[in-house]
Amino acid sequence: MPTTDKLETTLNEAESSHHQFQTVYLNGVRDENWASYYAAFVLGRLPDLDITPSALTELLAGVNDHDWVGGAAKAIEDTPGN
Repeated sequence: MPTTDKLETTLNEAESSHHQFQTVYLNGVRDENWASYYAAFVLGRLPDLDITPSALTELLAGVNDHDWVGGAAKAIEDTPGN
């Protein structure tokens, strides 16, 4: 299991990458499938996470926290198997 710091760093990197994707490739149009992008990014960087892409997508989409990155990292850590 990655450390909290590693999870947060990777989620921040996913956010930056997704912003560029949304700006350049989607011409600024909101990506309704953003959680899938983030899940693919995170799993590509952290292959030791024991969670399926669809479960991670659902988990990320469900995080409703003022500190989204921190909340998402906590939700990932709290997932059974991690």
